[in-house]
Amino acid sequence: MSRNNLVPEGAWDTHIHVFDPTKFPYPAPRSYTPKAAQISEYPSDLTRCTGVVVVHASVQGASPAALVDTLSKAKATGLTLRGLATIDVNTITDAELDTLHAAGVRGARLHEMSWGHGQQAGGEQIGKKVQALADRLARLGWAIGIFCPIRAWASMADMIRNMDPRIKMVADHFGGTFPGEEKTPEFETFLSLIREKRVHVKVSGFERLYHGHDSGREGMKAIEPIVKAVIEAGPDQIMFGTDWPHTQLGVSRKGKSDQQRLDDIEDFREVPDEVHIQVLREWIKDDGVWQKMFVTNPQRLFS
Repeated sequence: MSRNNLVPEGAWDTHIHVFDPTKFPYPAPRSYTPKAAQISEYPSDLTRCTGVVVVHASVQGASPAALVDTLSKAKATGLTLRGLATIDVNTITDAELDTLHAAGVRGARLHEMSWGHGQQAGGEQIGKKVQALADRLARLGWAIGIFCPIRAWASMADMIRNMDPRIKMVADHFGGTFPGEEKTPEFETFLSLIREKRVHVKVSGFERLYHGHDSGREGMKAIEPIVKAVIEAGPDQIMFGTDWPHTQLGVSRKGKSDQQRLDDIEDFREVPDEVHIQVLREWIKDDGVWQKMFVTNPQRLFS
């Protein structure tokens, strides 16, 4: 059974990155140096996703120029392109935010997972950044997408419940929940935010969570309780993402010097996206929920 037969028409991929280091050099210091991956290389023929959300990667620094350049290629690619940008609330003006919105940006992105490189930010630190963004972005009805540990989501729960309802909170990669953490009180708090429709969740980054296990079906089995709990908690809150082009896992960079992180150009990993989608379809038997995850929910957030 191929992805072509499983993914519905009008589907969205809500999490990809685009890298063009020749035109937009990566700033230093940075945690890694990926090779180029252009939007023209995105495998839309396989995913059948015609709506794509391009996420500003952590190694691309604070300028949204590279993201805006990618979004400008929507007509050439035949894709509906939207973006999540890194936003510096201390320097950006409202006029600049309006320009980003016109270009197709629909939210801000925070990457707050240290992967052992530097100190892991706590929930209070992340929460302050989120609140500062919310204060500026609510008028636009934007999303705030965050990749952070499940503990941070739990610590931000009260703040999220009191946030301006125009802000759409989005948790990358199942809220950064690793196998075993589905048994914790923090994960239960995260599920409650989903049930209350205060947090949307990207059904994405599977192998980032199950790494260390066999890939594909065996890996998916390791995160099965997490995936099923999130889907059950919020069929109106879930969105699929491939995480293309599959940059290296953070654990592979442990021990590298700062200079090595600049000099070592990393290739991308081979990831069984098709298997992930097949397993998801086996778990999501309801056609309506499948349609919501791929089409209805992301269309509502990113149109």
